[in-house]
Amino acid sequence: MALATLINVTGNGIYIVVAVLYFTRIVGLSPTQVGVGLSIAGLCGLLAGVPMGHLGDRVGGRELIIVLLLLGSIAAAAAAFVESFWQFVIQASVLAIFDRGSAAVRSGLIATTSTGPERIRTRAYLRSVVNVGLALGGAGAALALVADTKAAYVTVIMVNAATYLLTALVLRSYPHIDPIPAENGAPISQVFRDLPYVVMTALMAAMAVQYAIIDVGVPLWVDNYTSAPRWSISLLFVMNTLVVVLFQVAVSRRVETVAVAARVASISGLVFWLACMIFAASEGRSTHWAVACLVTAGLVHVIGEMLQAASQICLSQELAPNHAQGQYQGLASTGFSLSAMIAPTVITLLPIKLGAPGWWILGGIFVVLGLLLLPAIAWTQRTRTRFMAPALAD
Repeated sequence: MALATLINVTGNGIYIVVAVLYFTRIVGLSPTQVGVGLSIAGLCGLLAGVPMGHLGDRVGGRELIIVLLLLGSIAAAAAAFVESFWQFVIQASVLAIFDRGSAAVRSGLIATTSTGPERIRTRAYLRSVVNVGLALGGAGAALALVADTKAAYVTVIMVNAATYLLTALVLRSYPHIDPIPAENGAPISQVFRDLPYVVMTALMAAMAVQYAIIDVGVPLWVDNYTSAPRWSISLLFVMNTLVVVLFQVAVSRRVETVAVAARVASISGLVFWLACMIFAASEGRSTHWAVACLVTAGLVHVIGEMLQAASQICLSQELAPNHAQGQYQGLASTGFSLSAMIAPTVITLLPIKLGAPGWWILGGIFVVLGLLLLPAIAWTQRTRTRFMAPALAD
């Protein structure tokens, strides 16, 4: 699974970096068209998580993810043949369905083939692998950006498509898990009727807005509000990636029970608040002071990120019934996708539009979310008897 993840994410990392430039510079779409198309694709991917996860429970996760990867390879390669806006929308949407669907099935497959602390450590290890893959992909994409030709961009597209095929080949060696018969499983509506789990997932998805701080907030903040040089943006990206790669597994080893995960989720809100306060302090300062604030804030933020990720991994798996891990992990994947869709808007409306007060507000929101998670997690724990039994009647 680690090898498959590394291959697939590296391909995705190469493609993500060059996709917007390819569709605007080579295909000739406007930035607005690309933005709208990606939003539509994001919505399609959002809707795929739970159905695909549920299907994985029914037909077998390994077999389904291999099929989705093979179809994803075709959809990824189709980007090289896009010539119009609507072709782009269809290609991006189909790819998002297979991509997000396979991510949901993968999470359910991991949760089914391991138990307790082992699956928490596995997910943490894979999260480190994801960061390695994205870093490798970003480095590879630099070659295409330097060349800046149609041939270079198309090569990247085909490399990305090939990684889907290679990932499917690697996963043929993953252990087979027998599908859960319908009479012993859960109806697809169960996860939506599990209101405590839905509320907990929604709050964790809202907390996951923090990922956009590094991706969206830092570049815009440095460029518009500080005297820090632009290379500091890359410094924070690299620092974030390296810290996660080196320490995520170690952090997750200490967050292997629901009780600990609940406390850590709440604490992460306070850590994000502190990071936001330090980011705000970099506004209008001298270059050296601004860089020092940004680096300090970046370090505090990545600590919060690892705490939040460790708690989310534990809670999403340990509070889901084993006979319906696919659809429950599908919901968790859906929540993360929704967060990724709204996060750029939240970041641009608060710190980027309001300046330092926006950081203060954003930090306060994280604290409130952390506090709300405590009763939400306790509620979810109290209701597990009702939802953990197989064959919940419709």
